[in-house]
Amino acid sequence: MTRETTSRQRSRSTTLRDVAKAAGVDVSTVSRVLKNDKDVRTSAETRQRIIDAAERLKYRANPLARALKTAQSRTLLIVVPQIENPVFASAILGAEAEARARGYVLLVAYDQNGSASSVLERVSQSSLIEGVIIASFDEDDSLRQSIAAMNLPYVVINRVLSGNVPCVAVDTCAASAIGVRHLIGLGHRCIGHVAGRLGRFNGNARRQGWEEAMSAAGLDPDPHLVAEAGYDPERVPAAVDRLLERKVTAIHAATLLTGAATIAYLHKLGFDVPGDISVVTMHDDLLARVVYPEITTVDLPTSEMGHEAVRMLLDQLEMPSDAGSPRSPVLLLAPGNLVVRGSASSLKI
Repeated sequence: MTRETTSRQRSRSTTLRDVAKAAGVDVSTVSRVLKNDKDVRTSAETRQRIIDAAERLKYRANPLARALKTAQSRTLLIVVPQIENPVFASAILGAEAEARARGYVLLVAYDQNGSASSVLERVSQSSLIEGVIIASFDEDDSLRQSIAAMNLPYVVINRVLSGNVPCVAVDTCAASAIGVRHLIGLGHRCIGHVAGRLGRFNGNARRQGWEEAMSAAGLDPDPHLVAEAGYDPERVPAAVDRLLERKVTAIHAATLLTGAATIAYLHKLGFDVPGDISVVTMHDDLLARVVYPEITTVDLPTSEMGHEAVRMLLDQLEMPSDAGSPRSPVLLLAPGNLVVRGSASSLKI
């Protein structure tokens, strides 16, 4: 470690991640060793290496953190990957309303890269936060590691993690199928899907809903009719171009943002929506009503997701240890109704 590195290190508080990097182990192991967790499975040599690294880097845990076991701040935190995303904005409003009704304050944090890890690491050293609601674009294993290092009550929203992990999400597979069935009912047979992040919970679920609706109608869910844009409107033009090569007459977009971006790009290319190509998406928010044409969409109970996440979190914080079994750790909310507007119409023969 150079003098310059040491200087930079001392200019800010040393974190668990700094100690983990120096000791060559993961953050969760560092957290448990420094808390003298007797159940942590690690060798005496590794334990000593962690302790030495913490001393060398002058790591100091927040001295007030343990006071939360006996003194309440009544402060919760919600961590989201995109503050501007309508889904997360709605979930925040729902969570805030429920927290306020229960006598708690809700703080909001986000990371511009869509990762929860850096935020959760800072929370782990806080004496203020009693529990955390987490939405993240992190991969499952990375998110699990961050949660383990945090050592606070938590609920994950907008996805489902396997195992005994408290989660609240919307059944977006069912929501996707509703939208695609509407397009099929309008006579469309070649329906493209602008996908979310494939390989992740919602991206996979929404593609699955598209596939199931196509198959149930006797249509071929050709993989070439799927073009991934993730959650980035800037990736939509390339995705739409690929679908136009397949002569689609309708497009189902996985998110409201990408649905609006799809309509804007089709207009730029000179297509009429819905005269030439119909567009359907999911999540009913202001954005769906201020573009032209207004977007046909499937309503998602995202505000309810925020409400339920706070309730599930407070079950952990307030339920007596002898109160019996808590509710199921996973709550999957049914989608709302199809909201028919002007972006989709019957196929012209």
